[in-house]
Amino acid sequence: MEKSVKPTIKCGKCGKPISGDVYEFESVKLCEDCYMDEVIASQPKKCVMK
Repeated sequence: MEKSVKPTIKCGKCGKPISGDVYEFESVKLCEDCYMDEVIASQPKKCVMK
C-alpha cells in the first residue's frame, strides 16, 4: 500500500506550513490562528461612546 503524500500548504499570512485544516478568507489560504484573527478583525466595530 502506498502512502499518499499531502502537498504542504503554507499560510498566506504567517507562512507556517499548515498540517491540519486549511481555511480560506478573501481567497487567501490561512492556518486556523490567522483565520480566526482575520475573522475577528473584519467584524464591524461598535461605538462605545453612546
